[in-house]
Amino acid sequence: MAAHVRPLLLATLSLALAVAPALAGTLTVEGPGGVSLAIMSDLSMTDEGPQPTLRGEVAIAPLAGQLGECPLMLYVDDRARAMTAESVGEFSLDTTGIEDGEHTVRVDALRGEQLIASTGSIPIQILNSVAPPAVQQVGDLGGPRPAFNKLYKARVFREIVYFNNREADLEKHAFIRGGRVYITLTDLMRHIGGTIIWGPDDDEIEVQRNAVTVRLYPSSSTVYVNGVKQSLGRSTVRKQNRTYVPVRPFCELFGIVTEWDFDKDRAYVTYSG
Repeated sequence: MAAHVRPLLLATLSLALAVAPALAGTLTVEGPGGVSLAIMSDLSMTDEGPQPTLRGEVAIAPLAGQLGECPLMLYVDDRARAMTAESVGEFSLDTTGIEDGEHTVRVDALRGEQLIASTGSIPIQILNSVAPPAVQQVGDLGGPRPAFNKLYKARVFREIVYFNNREADLEKHAFIRGGRVYITLTDLMRHIGGTIIWGPDDDEIEVQRNAVTVRLYPSSSTVYVNGVKQSLGRSTVRKQNRTYVPVRPFCELFGIVTEWDFDKDRAYVTYSG
């Protein structure tokens, strides 16, 4: 897939910063996939509305360390636009070549055809045909043009996990880490059915479904299936008082199949009672 992409918009961060004034604005955008992007511009970017509003040429870079040592792919409206051949990457995107209105950007970390991590689709608003905002006009008149940094929580248009071809109804959004899709244990068992037994200690969790009993531990890849020790291959994740599990290997413990759709960026979990 990556071999057929022409890097039309690829540029290094140093080049992007070389043409930008010292007071360039910076936005930090938190993606639904669990990875954040820094968006930098030498033009003022507005902080109105639920998504960042961009104009002109912007530099896009995933936050260091969140995507691992893998080539990166930039997508605009789910279409591949640029790729890095190195383990870190920054992209230059000329928004004047994109129609004004709502769009999405996404950066994926890939190893071959395996998706290692992703920002998920992050909504943006492009407005090149309207007048610059007030802060830009003040700068043009000789006054100070302050830099700003605002954290956006991106709107999630859809979940990335589907159960029996229906979009998951999740209390906490799924995320991708280390090539695995994670959701909370509670959300998973609520969809596939079963019983969760917490305690007596905080690090003891037991799950029962049909004739299978699984004991798992927060922040550990070790599980016991009907008393037999196994490894999930990926650790569970404990955050915000929730235990997240990797969907595919955990479902496999119950004989449930999970398939990843590369075209739609979705995990499909198929099960019966």
